[in-house]
Amino acid sequence: MHGLLESLPVNRPAPRQAPTDGTPLLSGTTHPRVPLGGFDATTAGLGSIVGAGAFVAFAPAAAAAGPAVGAALGIAALVAVLCGLSTFQLSRAVLRRLPEDQGGDATARTAARILLGPYSGFLSGWTLVWGLLLSSAVLALALGAYVVPEHPRAGAAGAVVVMAAVNLLGFHRDPWVTRFTVAFVFSVLAFTVVVLFNEAPNQPVRVGAEIEASTSGVLQAAGLLFFMFSGYTRLATMGPGVRNPSRNLPLAIPAALAVAFILYWFMGSSLLAYYGAAALSAEPAPLLEPMLSVGANVGTGALVIAVAAAALGGLWSLLDSAGGTASAMASDRDLPAFFAASRNTRTGSVPWAAQGTAAGIALLLVLFGDLDELLGMASFALLFYAAITAVCAFSLKDRSRHAPRILNLAGAAGALLLALSLPPLSISLTLIILVAGLVVRLSFRRPRSTRTPPAL
Repeated sequence: MHGLLESLPVNRPAPRQAPTDGTPLLSGTTHPRVPLGGFDATTAGLGSIVGAGAFVAFAPAAAAAGPAVGAALGIAALVAVLCGLSTFQLSRAVLRRLPEDQGGDATARTAARILLGPYSGFLSGWTLVWGLLLSSAVLALALGAYVVPEHPRAGAAGAVVVMAAVNLLGFHRDPWVTRFTVAFVFSVLAFTVVVLFNEAPNQPVRVGAEIEASTSGVLQAAGLLFFMFSGYTRLATMGPGVRNPSRNLPLAIPAALAVAFILYWFMGSSLLAYYGAAALSAEPAPLLEPMLSVGANVGTGALVIAVAAAALGGLWSLLDSAGGTASAMASDRDLPAFFAASRNTRTGSVPWAAQGTAAGIALLLVLFGDLDELLGMASFALLFYAAITAVCAFSLKDRSRHAPRILNLAGAAGALLLALSLPPLSISLTLIILVAGLVVRLSFRRPRSTRTPPAL
């Protein structure tokens, strides 16, 4: 299968408008009108990585790794860098050979269908859709835990309904609002680090069984913390919106992930200093208590606004991406044609059937799912999708010097290792969903597409 993509004619895609936000996963289907330089691309990528996952992921990570959360963060960041370079390489090949493809998160689905066959393309897209839906549920429950702690499920359900309605009406965020939100969330997270370290010496010794670090626990925590880095996808697929992407993006990807790692490392260290691993593992909203020390409710007010902004922005993007990917799969006859149904709005076409179904599934997940279990399931889906991306990148013959095959192999191996280190229940439930979809897909003959396939 090597070298199939490079047999396609090379065309330069026109620049497109791209949002930049603080979500863990991104659609990446559009790009900026004015190409970004290396620094701006790094900043945009950082905004796509730092999001609402940082408010809830450290507690289950501490339950698994104990005081070794920093080591788990390092492993998660390294795997994200390797998979990010593979994603960039794959996106570059797809956009050069298939400029009409929208790219973004679905790049691996497009490439898997060409390089590995239609069923691999389906599995890639199916995994992506569920990764997006499970991530949506995590962000919604994070909002509920901080904004409506007395009734977290009701708050999460309300957030899903509101953002689903926004997507169905075809609304889009202004880029300046997005940039302000990213800057505000980043600033609040940095402020919480200062507060945690400042208040840590005044905390009483908390009673609880000590959690000892182990290799399996560190790997499990790394798999959970990978959720916080998964926004590298938007940065890696911004090629048409970046000046000289072959030079700037391979530098911007590790740079953005390095800055995010530093922020997350300080967050993890300050939370451990304040709570200790045992107490931290039992906190559903670990940043609320320490921010009470900031007078006049300024700290908790800023924190609640930051969580709400990050979670709602993430839900906006994730539900839109899930619906868009499902609609594209329906157009390719990988899902029932019903999901391709759309209607026109002032801002463009909205796939209402896929969007509505995605919102309905996300609503069921927040009403009946557990936050930690959903985080584990989302992490497994994202890691498995990252492994598929790395395998597809390994299959390319048209390669750049920034991502030799050994990096693709290392990314795939690292992603699979972390995925298989996650809690068994999360692995089992996610595999049931993925395998069930693949079995159904294999059970039905796909109707012959009326579209002309690319000239491979």
